[in-house]
Amino acid sequence: MRDWSRFVNLFAHDHEFFSGTTMLSKRYFACILAGLVVGCDAAQSSKDTAVPTHKATPRDEASNTDAGSRVLQEPTEKLIAGIKFEIPAGWEEKTLSSNMIAGEYALPGDAGPGRLTLSTAGGGTAANMERWKGQFQRGPADPEPTETPLTVAGKNATLIEVHGTYTDMFGGGGPKSSWQLLGVAIPIDQDHNYFVKLTGPSETLAARRDEFLKFVESARFE
Repeated sequence: MRDWSRFVNLFAHDHEFFSGTTMLSKRYFACILAGLVVGCDAAQSSKDTAVPTHKATPRDEASNTDAGSRVLQEPTEKLIAGIKFEIPAGWEEKTLSSNMIAGEYALPGDAGPGRLTLSTAGGGTAANMERWKGQFQRGPADPEPTETPLTVAGKNATLIEVHGTYTDMFGGGGPKSSWQLLGVAIPIDQDHNYFVKLTGPSETLAARRDEFLKFVESARFE
């Protein structure tokens, strides 16, 4: 800044350079040079003091994924849409991604996690069971769907098991082969049911089947 000021003063007072010009012209030229000095110094200052931006790393992005989720460290009781369940340790409670479900958990497995959702809906048991079946394309080696009665919280509930290639109409991601569904419909009243639905790789669900049924049997209306 000091050198630029000397430069401005030199030209502003150099009579040979400004010979034949008016004093107003001298001052006008000095102002132009002074403006250039201020502008250059400001640009340099801005460059020197610029705050570096942070570029996200894969680690940062992973830490922001499912920020509200948590893995349960011990069995936990929780009231979900009017029914209290005992949730096993190791299940991951997920942040709800839709207002159509009341609760969601991920069940770990070597072949990939299973997704468990809890919801209430009308339309009757049979119609919803058929909709679940319609999400699977059964192959030659896949067993036929089964429906088994069971008692849950004093209600006559239904367990359905479906195998095949699964297509989630809402979750996307394309068809998933060698998948399975374990679902339970618990009647609330004549027109509404409470649905517990677990989908995932067949290997994961086979390993978690007993745990799933124990979870369902822990249900108590509150």
